[in-house]
Amino acid sequence: ASPMRGSLVAPTLSHGAGLACCWLLGALASRAYERPAFDISVEGGGGGYSEVLKRVVQGGAFATGILIFATQIDLFFEFGRKVQFGESEDIDVRLLTASFELLSDVMYEALALITWRLYL
Repeated sequence: ASPMRGSLVAPTLSHGAGLACCWLLGALASRAYERPAFDISVEGGGGGYSEVLKRVVQGGAFATGILIFATQIDLFFEFGRKVQFGESEDIDVRLLTASFELLSDVMYEALALITWRLYL
């Protein structure tokens, strides 16, 4: 067995767990557990598609805020201080990587959650 085998499993699980925590807090903040948040039948006490989308966007905005804050804390602990673009090439690369990961996480999670909430 090579020493590289499985070297991506732990970071991927850790990253996924962090995202799950952010989205769980977002779901709790938007009260996504209430019937109108997932029941599309207006006659049955649900809120329809507009209510479902509204709750997903509310929860997503809250989760995105938490994810941005967590990313800032992570960068602060990594560098030991507040950093910004233009300080050095290494910092720029790390900030661009963090920005791309943040954007990707938000877009893919939003797509998955909106699709799931509308069609299930």
